[in-house]
Amino acid sequence: MEGVSVRVAAAVVVLACLTMNLSILPTSGQTLTEFFKPGVLDQCCLLGMQWSNSSRRCSGYPGPVRGIDPASQGACMSVIEVCCLKQIQLDMCESGKRTALDRQLCAVRDSDAGAEQFRECCHCCQMGVASRIQSSSCDAPSLGEPCDSKFVECCSGRPSSNFTIPEELDCTTNNACEQRCTTRTSGRSECVCYEGYRLNEDARTCTDIDECTEGTYRCSPSQSCINTKGGYSCLAADCPDGTTRNPRTGQCETDNACLSGFAYNSISRRCEDIDECTVEQHTCRGRSEVCRNLNGTFTCDCEEGFERNRTRACQDIDECSIGTHNCAGGFVCQNMQGSFRCVPKECPVGSRFNPGTGECQRINCRRGFKPSRSGSCVDMDECTENTHRCQRHQQCINTAGSYRCRSLVNCPPGYEPTSNSGCQDINECTSNKHRCSGDQECVNRQGSYFCQCPRGFRHDASGRCIDVNECSYGAAICPSTSRCVNTVGSYKCECNDGFISDESGGCLDIDECLADNICQHKCRNVQGSFFCTCNRGYQLREDKRSCEDIDECTQFRGVGGRGGVCGGRCINKPGSYRCECPEGWRLKRDGRSCEDIDECQENIAFCPQQDSICINTRGNYKCPVVRCPEGFAKTTATGPQNSIRCKRVEMDCPECRRGLLSRSYNFLTFPSNVLVPAPLFSMTGARDPDKSYTWRLNLLSARPLKAGILPAHVSNFKLEESLDQAVVSLSSRVEGPQDVELRLDMNITSFYSGFEGVAESRIYLYITEDGAGR
Repeated sequence: MEGVSVRVAAAVVVLACLTMNLSILPTSGQTLTEFFKPGVLDQCCLLGMQWSNSSRRCSGYPGPVRGIDPASQGACMSVIEVCCLKQIQLDMCESGKRTALDRQLCAVRDSDAGAEQFRECCHCCQMGVASRIQSSSCDAPSLGEPCDSKFVECCSGRPSSNFTIPEELDCTTNNACEQRCTTRTSGRSECVCYEGYRLNEDARTCTDIDECTEGTYRCSPSQSCINTKGGYSCLAADCPDGTTRNPRTGQCETDNACLSGFAYNSISRRCEDIDECTVEQHTCRGRSEVCRNLNGTFTCDCEEGFERNRTRACQDIDECSIGTHNCAGGFVCQNMQGSFRCVPKECPVGSRFNPGTGECQRINCRRGFKPSRSGSCVDMDECTENTHRCQRHQQCINTAGSYRCRSLVNCPPGYEPTSNSGCQDINECTSNKHRCSGDQECVNRQGSYFCQCPRGFRHDASGRCIDVNECSYGAAICPSTSRCVNTVGSYKCECNDGFISDESGGCLDIDECLADNICQHKCRNVQGSFFCTCNRGYQLREDKRSCEDIDECTQFRGVGGRGGVCGGRCINKPGSYRCECPEGWRLKRDGRSCEDIDECQENIAFCPQQDSICINTRGNYKCPVVRCPEGFAKTTATGPQNSIRCKRVEMDCPECRRGLLSRSYNFLTFPSNVLVPAPLFSMTGARDPDKSYTWRLNLLSARPLKAGILPAHVSNFKLEESLDQAVVSLSSRVEGPQDVELRLDMNITSFYSGFEGVAESRIYLYITEDGAGR
């Protein structure tokens, strides 16, 4: 149990009462055993422990106590007071421990009973938590009880039961636990209950374990088990004749009838007042009201931290709003029913709250560890985070604070795998894998090595080189930040580079960053050295101290000036860059890529001719004029392929037959770097078994729009014919910018009537330069 058992507590009470000089000493000729009759001490101590829930001062217990003879009444009242005070001290100590585990300030009213025990247990638990976070020893600090036990409990973190709660909950900022919340080294949080309680299914609240009902108590056969919060008590099983044990209060009550509010005392043979407060037969509401016994009845007073309102109900005193709290700087007052608590402010990841200063303190983890959300240092998994330096033939295996590389290739002793899965000699001397002592020289051999002594040294009986000097006798003569230098008859420790002597035998790190202008932008100090970093958009020069602007436009330019950071023009700026697009293009939302402006779709193109149509090209647009020949009319508007068809109006005339039947105007645009071969246009005749078709492709014109551009040739195009279809493809690249006009004639012949006429397709190709957008 969390508290002491009644019998043990009663034994402690006798010594406490004797020490406090209370009036329970036996009369002349009486022994302590005769003074306290069997069951009297246990009964009185149990009443005192129960009285602690009703009176936080433990004085003024309404006597006399039923079932106690008049000679023992005074002693029983003293036992009640001492057991009540002891229980309050245990409860306040446990409350202080919970406050420390909840990372709250150890604040309590000085006037509260058990305030000293609250502070002692809270501060000692805080010391235990700090020792656990720093991975220090959890041995008791030898400061006495209860400090030593609370230090060990909070440092070792051994709860009675636990249950993992969702990871999004956090003990510091989102504590949903009723009793205790703890964070494991893995970063996961969980709710735990105090001893004598069990975690409910909601994984947050706790329920008292009824040891009497579950049969886990340890009472003798002549005793009865009485359940208490967080524990149980053992009382004598039999009651005097004419009385019956109240299963709720554990007291023996008479069977005789008395007035309401009174009970019959078999010893004094009279009706005595019932303490409704002790046996919990009062109607006081919850925690806000405290029961005070009266003769034959009781009354309800407001508990400390509450006050009567206009409706005579007890309402909470908000210490935060009226300024009566004692929260230190950096803590926020949070009102609670009947009290308040001081909550530390929320700290960002990588820092934790310092109750001493009231500020967020940065967490400095040693190498191989990183800060967690709970404020502790956890192992950094270099393998999963891909920060290891294992080779391709090696497997990374994480360890606490570091990692190791296990070879996947088996080589003979003295050899190691190569990058191409072969084996090569291990130079144990240069790789520091030899076992030569510090005063020996390592000489490498194929598959092995040997150690030889330098001049001035000799081998001892075991074959090692020794010298009569202090440096060879102790590896820890000098600190790790210095090196041992042998001298005649003595030695000296010289500090390593980047360190300076502290004049007391140790070495201190030199903070090179304190020197003026050591780095142009930023300086980072490390143990024994430093390094410089630059602001964003800059890089270190070869001197590793000064910074120069990164010209993103030239440094990240692709082959032929393409594929850089910008789809169009790149303009370098100090520490950055800006992208611009050529005319007819606009910058996309990513600030880097360019997209063509469709002037036709956005109605910003200007085509002055009545018969002209708007054709969008990459970075521009065209306004070709389409007029049908005389006797022809347009039959379709511009479609997805920018196509217009002219069909003969009158077909019953001499010139109409065996002449031009229709003409279509087709407009295509593509960049000169289009992948070839590329299909451009297809023409299909009617699927009539009585008709046959032949095609002919002509290059009507090729007009370069820029000096030095080679005009297109008919050989750049390919005509593929089938039974009723012809496909015009681009077979080789044509340079742009250039406008090309092709004509594809489809000659139609009937099996019965012979040649019927020609269907003509004009193909206009607007070839642009390589595109600017990406």
